Amino acid sequence: MSYDIKQLFENLLHVGHKAEKWNPKMKPYLHSKVNGVWAFDLDKSAEGLDKACQFLKALKLQNKKVLFVGTKPQQAWLIQELVSPSNLYYVDKKWTPGLLTNFKELRRRVDYYLDLKTQFADGSIKKYTKKEVAKFKKDLEKLDASYGGVAEMRSKPDAVIVLDAFTDRIAVDEAVKAKIAVVALADANANPKGIDYVIPANDDAVKSVRFVLENMLKSLS
Repeated sequence: MSYDIKQLFENLLHVGHKAEKWNPKMKPYLHSKVNGVWAFDLDKSAEGLDKACQFLKALKLQNKKVLFVGTKPQQAWLIQELVSPSNLYYVDKKWTPGLLTNFKELRRRVDYYLDLKTQFADGSIKKYTKKEVAKFKKDLEKLDASYGGVAEMRSKPDAVIVLDAFTDRIAVDEAVKAKIAVVALADANANPKGIDYVIPANDDAVKSVRFVLENMLKSLS
């Protein structure tokens, strides 16, 4: 699939960060500075999005699993709206260190989370004292923030899709260490190193992130 440059422009993919807030490693993807703000080369953005979506289509055909990561407020909101209903794995509140590099150990915490969730749902939690129930409730709230979107992920994903390569750099680094393919939306302040499929584009505007995310989801549907 090829993308119309005008469409990318209308969805604000070209708007980067202020000139002083950039990573020189992103220079190959940038076009110029406009009023002190970096503008992306939309041909590169279109190429990056196209390659990423083709890769995701191939994963879908092989029945491979992906994990979406977006913890910045506007991205988390879009993940809840678009990814969550699709029954795809996601992290939208905070990244738990070791999720990819220490998966077996983290999986024990997820199982504990699921057990607590079940006990609250079926009422069996009432066998404990009020003080114990209050503690378990706090545990559940914390665990839900960390594992709500990965509770059913029984093995490491085949690819990680990061919606902000700067904010969630730890997810990128863990995926690289775990030898998991990385697809990432990279703004002018990001470091593209280690990212297999770089989508150079605005990661702040909801319109831009939505456009990229919707196209990736189409490739997985």
